[in-house]
Amino acid sequence: MNRILLLLLAGISYTGYAQTVDYTSVKQLKEQIKKELREELRQEVKQDFANDNKNLFNWSKFTLSGYGVVNYYNYRRYDTDLGMKDKFDAERLNLYLGYNFNDWISFKSEIEFEHGGTGSTVELDTQEEAGEYEQEIEAGGEVKIEQVHVNLAIRPYFNVRVGRMKIHFGLAQDLDRPISYFTTHRQEMENEILPLGWYENGVQFHGTFWKKRFKYEVSVTNGLDASGFSSRGWIKEGYQTRFEMSVGESWALTARLDYKFGTHKNTYFGVSAYINDAAANRPKSDMKESAYVTIFEGHITYDDDYLRFNSIFLYGNLENSNIVSRKNASLSNNLGVKRTPVGKNVVGFSAEVGYEILHFINPQAKQKVYPFLRYDYYDTMHEVEGNVVRKPRWERSAMMGGFNWFVHPQIVLKAHYQNRRLGSYQFDPVTSLNTGEKQQENTFSAGIGFSF
Repeated sequence: MNRILLLLLAGISYTGYAQTVDYTSVKQLKEQIKKELREELRQEVKQDFANDNKNLFNWSKFTLSGYGVVNYYNYRRYDTDLGMKDKFDAERLNLYLGYNFNDWISFKSEIEFEHGGTGSTVELDTQEEAGEYEQEIEAGGEVKIEQVHVNLAIRPYFNVRVGRMKIHFGLAQDLDRPISYFTTHRQEMENEILPLGWYENGVQFHGTFWKKRFKYEVSVTNGLDASGFSSRGWIKEGYQTRFEMSVGESWALTARLDYKFGTHKNTYFGVSAYINDAAANRPKSDMKESAYVTIFEGHITYDDDYLRFNSIFLYGNLENSNIVSRKNASLSNNLGVKRTPVGKNVVGFSAEVGYEILHFINPQAKQKVYPFLRYDYYDTMHEVEGNVVRKPRWERSAMMGGFNWFVHPQIVLKAHYQNRRLGSYQFDPVTSLNTGEKQQENTFSAGIGFSF
């Protein structure tokens, strides 16, 4: 009996001890599992956060490019300004920053620094100054957001840009990098008549078709402001840059079609057209009549083998140009516009040709040298209407000759001499008598341009 009781007591003691050991082991196991789960969860959260950041900010999805120009101008015989002084000009630096969200949605921006980076704006104050213009000058030059848009690459034949984008009207909007044109400054005829570069706000449809030979672009954007039109520049200064925001009372339609017939991207020909009622976009409602601007142009550019050539013809018409001239003459001085009579019709033509010669000396040379010739003719008062008097001063033709030396495919040294002849006659500065010669503006210029 005693032995049985002892055995029972020993069994009970062992069972209690075993239960104590099992409870302790289970508790330790639970703590270890909890610790491992917390660590695993922490690592997963850390990895998810890193993945999210990678998706939101991935350097491989960014794109960066740009170009710049610095020029020197030496003014020779300059009949229209006898006191013209030689100048240096840090003409511009353009930077393009893009981002690819995925394989069909992308973002593009362009910031331009002009003439060293300055800026001024004009604001119409209707609250405190009863409709007066206030001008704020920050420095000398401009820093501008030229482009900021999202591109939707839906199909090769149908894509959409939304935001602020370039209007590809004419040749100079495409051949805008210094390695794409021969002269030190921008292409003269287009630069004197059209906004360069031309950027507007709205929506743009574009694409290619028929083996990617044809390329089209249709833009619906804000239009021009007729208060900026003038004798010299026709509609050029009607480009809405004076105010902080662009007036959108009248929309503009631009259409373009090109045919690519060579291997180089700059070998194509095409046409484009533009139409807009510029009267509706005046800062004040001071003109009841419409002022439709219609412009048509045809162009060709060739860049294959050793030959580079391009040419463009342009024609434009301004409805009610005599009324626009009268209304502009009474504008406030603070608006900063020319207030000169505006022509009804404008015509322009240019042709440029260059040939690479260094390959004759060294066929393996990586550098290139292009002697070139260029001719521009344009008249911003080709025809007038009403009581507007045509001014021969604004009929201009220019012959240029020079060379481009590509020390690197993306860096070019340039120099050219230009003889510009005007439709107006020269008057002797001493006797004030008509000399019988047309006025001239002759310039030697040199510069450097780069693109990356």
